[in-house]
Amino acid sequence: MTNEISANPVAGWEVKTVPAMQALLIEFKFISTPFQRPDEAQSTPTLAVTVQQAKELIEVLKRGISVVESGGDTSPPGPRH
Repeated sequence: MTNEISANPVAGWEVKTVPAMQALLIEFKFISTPFQRPDEAQSTPTLAVTVQQAKELIEVLKRGISVVESGGDTSPPGPRH
């Protein structure tokens, strides 16, 4: 088993509100190959999140930003050599 993390860069996103459902619809655009241009980005399925989920996501992102900006957690978890 490997500890490699596979990640695709986000090239953009679209957020729509659906007040009748008390929800937000989110679609991310992402790059899947090193040769793909941002204007060729693929889209995720449209994701529906509740207002509460959106608030929780905001808080998780803020905490992650704080860690990155403070220089903490510079390596992924797992064995170190």
